[in-house]
Amino acid sequence: MKRTYLITYFVWVLLALSVAAESGRLGFGTFGRPGPGFLPFLAGICLAVLAGAGMIQTILKKSDTEAGSGFRAADILRIGLVAAVLFVYVFLWDVLGFLASTFLLLLFLFRCVEPLRWRTVFVASGLTLAFTYILFSVLLGARLPAGRLWTYFIS
Repeated sequence: MKRTYLITYFVWVLLALSVAAESGRLGFGTFGRPGPGFLPFLAGICLAVLAGAGMIQTILKKSDTEAGSGFRAADILRIGLVAAVLFVYVFLWDVLGFLASTFLLLLFLFRCVEPLRWRTVFVASGLTLAFTYILFSVLLGARLPAGRLWTYFIS
């Protein structure tokens, strides 16, 4: 099992470094005016660091004490459900807009994937949504989709 983890982390490091290298061809820009390769470069470097840390952690682990030999059926089902919900989320952006669709996604993730109390779910979803809205819309000036449903009612 230890060998499987090492191979997996090594593949992630290679993938991350290739993303970082290829993003250089797009142009980094500056911190004030980031280019199209800026975010992929940072994401590639972060992924490489995390995969490298996982690889080091696996190497330093003394013995393979994990009882499981992989994913359980419930885990596979949960992964498939999250992938399906993320797929629907992409389409809801156009209809409901960023705020409503992201709030619904966060409700689902906080309640269904890792069950929390409803009060915690609503507070965490609201705070996460407020933080992302302030970061992207207010501070970075990004135009987030309003959604066709809301523009229909407003006009």
